[in-house]
Amino acid sequence: MYTRILVPLDGSGLAEQVLPHIRLLGKGFGCPVELVRVVEEVPSDAAYVVRGVPAEVLARRVHAAAKRYLEGVAVPLREDGVTAGTMVRRGDPATHIVTEAGKEPGTVVAMTTHGRSGMTRWLLGSVTDKVLHATTSPLLVIRCVAEEAGTADVKLKAAIVALDGSALAEQALPHVVALSKAMALERVVLARAAPSAGDYYQYSDYSVWPRADFSQQVDAEAASYLSRVGQGLRQQGVASVEERLLHGSPGAAIVDLARETQGSLVVMTTHGRSGLGRWLLGSVADRVVRHAGVPVLVVRATEAS
Repeated sequence: MYTRILVPLDGSGLAEQVLPHIRLLGKGFGCPVELVRVVEEVPSDAAYVVRGVPAEVLARRVHAAAKRYLEGVAVPLREDGVTAGTMVRRGDPATHIVTEAGKEPGTVVAMTTHGRSGMTRWLLGSVTDKVLHATTSPLLVIRCVAEEAGTADVKLKAAIVALDGSALAEQALPHVVALSKAMALERVVLARAAPSAGDYYQYSDYSVWPRADFSQQVDAEAASYLSRVGQGLRQQGVASVEERLLHGSPGAAIVDLARETQGSLVVMTTHGRSGLGRWLLGSVADRVVRHAGVPVLVVRATEAS
């Protein structure tokens, strides 16, 4: 499914925390990794100099330094059997990342929540946030921890799939099947957050309070749906599939499940159902990426699929 992994780096230890995950993905899928660093444009004004260095000379030096950095990062990956290339671009990081990812179908972008700007009070770095909302490629977001945490090996054991009963949300399923096989995951957890009677009353167009057994009916339908989806995954070769019916806020429920599932990865689409009020996975995906504390693979949902 994935033919290339695009990895934006900015020279910081925070950004490099994506590397253990890249090693796993690259080896699991057998696809090349492309390390990219986007450096700032140097003003083209011929009169512009930094400590006596002309602008064009400074630009070449910055490019060369970025290239050396990327090559240094690529060496351990290559030694571990991962095909790794490097590229340097100049300009706006988010724009170049999105553009480069869109050039080749099958590209997955992998990056951390924060980079050189550090762990500020914002829960998501500005570059990652821009890429998350602009790219049409799958985006793997790795939650940063303290910079001194390093790049120790990681082990992914389970994939949690956020579903809501819609065809849009189900566009994550092919990615889950591919990940399960390539990464030899121990299990796939299908999770659906079912609305309560109160939720239905609040967000629906009906003014009549649902009957007493509404929640039980919704739970039964959701459980049946998960069972059908699970059976479909088993038929595609996913050996261990669990179904989890969740209650409450979808975003909070997925976050809680991810935190209690050791070695987990959340897979979800950018949007889900548009019916039943505001049950949209756009806001849910945003919340999960910001708060789950585990890797999140976000797949752009398309109406045409």
